[in-house]
Amino acid sequence: MIPQLYSNPVLSVCSPLLIILFTSLLSITCSSSTSFTTGDPTPVILDLRAILGSTDLAKGQNRLVFVLVDHRSAPIKASSALVNLSYVHEGKVEHYEEIDVPFRTWPTNNMGVFAIQINFPLAGRWLAEIVPLDGNAAGQLARLSLDIQELSVTPAIGAPAPRSKQRTLDNVKVIEELTTDPKPDPRLYDMTVAQALDAGFPFLITFATPAFCSSAICGPQLDVVKGLYNAYEGRINAIHIEVFENPLEVRGNSRRGRINPVMREWALPTEPWTFIIDSEGKISAKFEAFTSYEELEEALILVVEA
Repeated sequence: MIPQLYSNPVLSVCSPLLIILFTSLLSITCSSSTSFTTGDPTPVILDLRAILGSTDLAKGQNRLVFVLVDHRSAPIKASSALVNLSYVHEGKVEHYEEIDVPFRTWPTNNMGVFAIQINFPLAGRWLAEIVPLDGNAAGQLARLSLDIQELSVTPAIGAPAPRSKQRTLDNVKVIEELTTDPKPDPRLYDMTVAQALDAGFPFLITFATPAFCSSAICGPQLDVVKGLYNAYEGRINAIHIEVFENPLEVRGNSRRGRINPVMREWALPTEPWTFIIDSEGKISAKFEAFTSYEELEEALILVVEA
């Protein structure tokens, strides 16, 4: 995951989640709320620290992602965590709902995140109290403060997908001009987003750079998309868009990279991102960072069987 691809005045990305999962750094500079201020529940000494992995939370449907770490900054695993969500309104904390958030294993070193689709009906400040249901940290407490925006920075769920006209195999001599995937599937590069929208089929689109993804999750994410494409062949389309528009020049030196203009068209400040588009051309679901086959399939089935 690239911490920030380009200057974005709306969204400043700082990703302690990936720092913890993929390095040995114990010093985290991004803020991660472990206690609440005026009007919040009575302050307590927390057993765990929750670190938010979602960079674009807005009113409406979202994918909430977080990790839990102990006092040594070691990631906590559990089958799921119970999350009590509350909304802060006029200085008062109003309980909203209690949800069970499953742990989603990543393909690197058996690590993972807690992730779930959730609807925030109101913008503003939300609070989450989080307790792992099993594992070594069962029953221990963590807290998060969530700043829910009125509007999403990235394309919103329910909005029409941008009609991008990226380069395809028809515009290049070799497929390596389109992707850094060492084993590319040509089917993911034979149509533009605009053409996929006109085809009238649901489709997956993933933005990733397998060769230069610092978190080592872009390649596995692309493999997940390929697997789903094979499983639902004839019922969906799939597209991979490389983060860099000049992958052949970038090989061996990422400093030569020029950001693909489609990344800006979709307002993506990080990668990988994966979107599910329904047969009417609207964004049905979106996923930041690595998303498992099972989690993507849960959302994909809703548009395939609609």
